[in-house]
Amino acid sequence: MSQQTVRDIIYVATAEELLSRSYYCRLWMAARNISISIPRRSWLDAIADAIRDYKGLICHTNGKPYQVPCIDTVFGDTSMRWLSYFLLPDDTGRLPKMKTRKVERLRLIDLFFKIRHPDIARHFGR
Repeated sequence: MSQQTVRDIIYVATAEELLSRSYYCRLWMAARNISISIPRRSWLDAIADAIRDYKGLICHTNGKPYQVPCIDTVFGDTSMRWLSYFLLPDDTGRLPKMKTRKVERLRLIDLFFKIRHPDIARHFGR
């Protein structure tokens, strides 16, 4: 008798989720808080390592497999200045200064949290 193993499945966030105010702000806050331990230029490696080491399935919400893009291509500038701008707070310090529409970048950051920090990521959609 063979024992069937169930693989973990992570569903990537949709563009609508990523651009919704609450999801975006929670993702921003998590990235801002963790950026204390991940230097700006190390984010690409952290994202790539998380995805490479993940042994489960990564799918869209419709069940189709997510084709992980080339992370360097998605972010373009390997100095990650974009991340510095993304992490800037507004004058209150509690909200992002700007809102980016770079969905695939947001999706990869979100995926990083879903893989490495699922306890944090589960709050993004609330």
